[in-house]
Amino acid sequence: MNKKFFGTDGIRGTFNEFPITRPFFYSLTKAIKLTFEDVNRVIIGIDTRESSDLIESDIICGFKKMKVECNTLGVVSTPMLSFTTKKFNYDLGIMISASHNPYTDNGIKIFDKEGEKLCDNDELKIEKNINLTKNPQKHLFKIKKKKVTFPEYENFLYERFSILKTFNKKILLDCANGSLSKIAPNVLRKLNLNFSCYGIKPNGKNINKNCGATFPKEISNRTIKRRAYIGISFDGDADRVIFCDEKGNIVDGDYILAILAMHYKNKKKLFNNSIVSTKMSNLGMRNFFSKEKIKFYLSDVGDRYVAELMKKNNCILGGEQSGHIIFSENSFCGDGLFTALTILEIINETNLSLSKLYRNLFEKLPQHLVNYKLSNNYDDVVKDRTIKNLLNKYSKTNKCDVLLRKSGTENLLRLMVQAESKNLVEKIVNEFLIQIKKLDEN
Repeated sequence: MNKKFFGTDGIRGTFNEFPITRPFFYSLTKAIKLTFEDVNRVIIGIDTRESSDLIESDIICGFKKMKVECNTLGVVSTPMLSFTTKKFNYDLGIMISASHNPYTDNGIKIFDKEGEKLCDNDELKIEKNINLTKNPQKHLFKIKKKKVTFPEYENFLYERFSILKTFNKKILLDCANGSLSKIAPNVLRKLNLNFSCYGIKPNGKNINKNCGATFPKEISNRTIKRRAYIGISFDGDADRVIFCDEKGNIVDGDYILAILAMHYKNKKKLFNNSIVSTKMSNLGMRNFFSKEKIKFYLSDVGDRYVAELMKKNNCILGGEQSGHIIFSENSFCGDGLFTALTILEIINETNLSLSKLYRNLFEKLPQHLVNYKLSNNYDDVVKDRTIKNLLNKYSKTNKCDVLLRKSGTENLLRLMVQAESKNLVEKIVNEFLIQIKKLDEN
């Protein structure tokens, strides 16, 4: 199943470099309408990148040409776009964002009427209908955008987490100069929480810059300096979140998923006693769930694949190490703010700090992720006999785990190795890198 434009999380790349060009997105709207003839109402959300407004205008122009009604929410998080699409019966939702990538990148994520990301087959159908032979530039023009405002998402969070009004511990919030720069402080303020925040002054070029979930050193340093009880850090479009305890230790998606799973299990709410994570999840966490007799399903990397496996196996909870946490009650869409408020709710209920919640669960086994930028074709490497032999060699033991894949969001080859000892991890990484470099240089 080889897709040309769509990756694991929509279409993404450097703005003004194909396919992230204005004519491409205009053409994409026609392909979407050809693929889904019954699409008549579309809602759009954007993040804070300087290119997001331009792409939004081009998509609106394209849909107008197709006689499709197109409204815009303006700057919102990806989960807010998902929520609104389903709540107000839009046929499609389109989020313009490159998530955790730098501001120079952009892209889109497409959601169906249930607020869920399109499946691989639907993305392939759209790609087959993309016609790039004609230059649509002459059709691109300034257009008056029909902006709509729905307070329902914020109201939903306020009602769902109203119990947090009794939570008086100091919170530090990192909004990554992204989608939640105004929204997250508004929600926490409405809940009467004690918080301070940074990364709330987007200028079009500073999204994810030295802040956010992919720059955890900042939340760690500031949490210690400000003596906060907990640090919460979102990525640019806020579909993921990572945490920091009062000691400055970073708490990633694996630990958050374990905290949530045990909380649900103890309250007898973990339906089917099962959860979903990805092949990137730490072996320490997998061993922990086995010990706790919690059934554990492994999906391909990407929150969309987590959601698909959750639905297939009737799971209410799933997530990724990167901080995508998915709740079935919340449209099967990763939601950083919903996750953050849920963790605060657990802390409030148990009267345990984040450090006490996660430290007694499991210790992570050594894990090493290498991002390698190839100069040659990705397929030439992963299909090479030597590489396949190495994968087979290490897949035959349950004491280590090797994952080699092309990034779905960047032009990178990702190698992830984990094992019971750091020395074994480094040995395996070096074996693979020697072969990858040889293949890449030929």
